[in-house]
Amino acid sequence: MLALLAAGQSRRFGDQDKLTALLGGKMLGLHAAEAGAAIHCPQKRVIGPPAHGCARRWNDLGYRIIVNEQAHLGQATSVRLAASHAIEAGARALYIMLADMPFVTADHINRLLAIFEQMGCTRTIASARDGQAMPPAIFPNSALNDLLTLEGDSGARALLSDAHLVTADDPILMDIDSEEDLAQANIIYRAIP
Repeated sequence: MLALLAAGQSRRFGDQDKLTALLGGKMLGLHAAEAGAAIHCPQKRVIGPPAHGCARRWNDLGYRIIVNEQAHLGQATSVRLAASHAIEAGARALYIMLADMPFVTADHINRLLAIFEQMGCTRTIASARDGQAMPPAIFPNSALNDLLTLEGDSGARALLSDAHLVTADDPILMDIDSEEDLAQANIIYRAIP
């Protein structure tokens, strides 16, 4: 199962919902969603509000929206919700993406998936920048119960300490937290051929 986490509070972004801010003329919350939609995965979920500005397009892309009533308590609540849906669906793995990482590509996702398969689908696989493990990440079903124990706003970072890391070059793993990040991302976006 693929879960796109989109229920964050955007506290560092000001008054606007950052996922509706425009990057290259398209809402920020659609870039990663489109990359995820391009991979073969029969079950796709967005953990986010059903009335969100991106919701219609998320549905068009094949995602089912799951509401996180506890989003204000931190990202771990979204990870737990995604894990519980993956367990309920009998998924062999949970692929976690963040909706505020607009430069993640289908190629990067497929690279992670290929390594996951090569390693027997039993090891957590995470992206890495400067040696730091981060999403997108794939958790085997044997790790899903551990995801249910997470607390706070650090998401699944604590469970990535022994993950197999797959390095990606910038800007693939850039995430947008502030208006300054978005301005920089728009410069990068315009420079991409």
